[in-house]
Amino acid sequence: MGTGKNGDIITISNPTLVLILLASIAIMVMYVEAMAFPSLPIVMEDFGLTSGNYALASWIITIYLIVGAVAIPVFGKLGDIYGKKRMLVITMSLYTVAVTLTGFSRDLSDSIYVMIAFRAFQGLGMAMFPLAFSLIRDEFPRDQIAIAQGVISAMFGVGTAVGFVLGGYVTDTLGWAWTYHTVVPFIAAATMIVAFKVKESPVRLKARVDFLGAGLLAVTLVSFLIGITETNNRGWTDPLVLSLIAVSCVSLVMFATWQKRAREPLVRPSLMAQREIALTNAIGFMIGFAMFTVSQTIAALAGFNFGLDATHIGILNLPMSLLTLVLGPSVGFIVRKHGPKWPLTTGMVLAIAGFMFLYAWHSTQTEVMVGIAIMGSGLAFAMVGSINMIIISTPKEETGISTGMNMIVRITGSVVGSASAAVIIASNSVAIPGTGVSVPDDHAYQLIFLISSIFMGIAVVLSLFLRNNKALPEK
Repeated sequence: MGTGKNGDIITISNPTLVLILLASIAIMVMYVEAMAFPSLPIVMEDFGLTSGNYALASWIITIYLIVGAVAIPVFGKLGDIYGKKRMLVITMSLYTVAVTLTGFSRDLSDSIYVMIAFRAFQGLGMAMFPLAFSLIRDEFPRDQIAIAQGVISAMFGVGTAVGFVLGGYVTDTLGWAWTYHTVVPFIAAATMIVAFKVKESPVRLKARVDFLGAGLLAVTLVSFLIGITETNNRGWTDPLVLSLIAVSCVSLVMFATWQKRAREPLVRPSLMAQREIALTNAIGFMIGFAMFTVSQTIAALAGFNFGLDATHIGILNLPMSLLTLVLGPSVGFIVRKHGPKWPLTTGMVLAIAGFMFLYAWHSTQTEVMVGIAIMGSGLAFAMVGSINMIIISTPKEETGISTGMNMIVRITGSVVGSASAAVIIASNSVAIPGTGVSVPDDHAYQLIFLISSIFMGIAVVLSLFLRNNKALPEK
């Protein structure tokens, strides 16, 4: 560190340090989140809940996604206006506090609602990722941006593998709370390093925060995501579900109308309507839907049909995570040389091959490992291609909000996909004679893999209309 002419502190950083830090953040966050679903039955037991309270306990996962979906565009816009590093440090600090509180939630209260509240607080940390992707664009040489994005994308898979294997072991031996306890020192240290060793981006958007637009977007997302999530318990025709979806549609129309009239909109309509951004966002929804539908299905298959515990579910996913680790940076090299369109398209075709493999063969653990390895390889291509397509198509000063909106679309697809998988599984289960236990039948699994293939096929068609831009816009 040094001092500038006016006495201001100058922080010296380099791209490698930034990449290591941001990759570490991705691993740490995914380590925590990978164990949220497998550890849910254990959490319920600790809070004295029965299987009849599963809908309530599932909000531990849902509330994190909902709050994150609202926080992402707001912090993305704030990062574009006030500095991406500043907002990254703030979100990392909030996440550190929230993870600490979540880990001690059972010690602080006997009520599951306290843990749900802490998980909602933790959802603010999801805004770290669009800020991190944007900071990479500002910090890295132009010819290395795609590779760096590939490395970060690969770390999501690695973090998931670490979460399932190491987190599963921690959960099975020490308890679910230690999944949160063990990550706190690392995320706190990473926050300090970002604060003192990473320089602030000089790129700024001269604007004010559109709080009315943010509020309308929040109502749109919260009502829609809650409505979709409640279909698991109430069905698609329940009055509450229909009312929430109706509120979401009305507020979405109001949000779109206001964005066209606002002097400084939260999201510039012409940016979101730009061909490559609009198509990539639509593709992002399809990817999120297919990925989470299949991921939830694999978890059900491993738990119900194979009888695996949390640790062995992680081992089942390990080949996919290792392939993601290798392919992420490699896809970055391909994107740098050939542009993002064809890696994106190729990845989705490969994912379809994985889905169809699982459609035909999923009766043994080995078959499932092969199928999800093929699927995961395709998704590695698709994720790196899509985020680079967004960045290449976005003016530099609006990268935060643009990547944030893309993440929101993927989250929305993920929630819809998870809800759809749950409905299909619940509607196609059979009782095991003499046990009183029901498990999903083979038709449920085949239907989910087929639907995921269809959604990904639609995304492939959309990708063919993308222009294969290679240059990054300066403004």
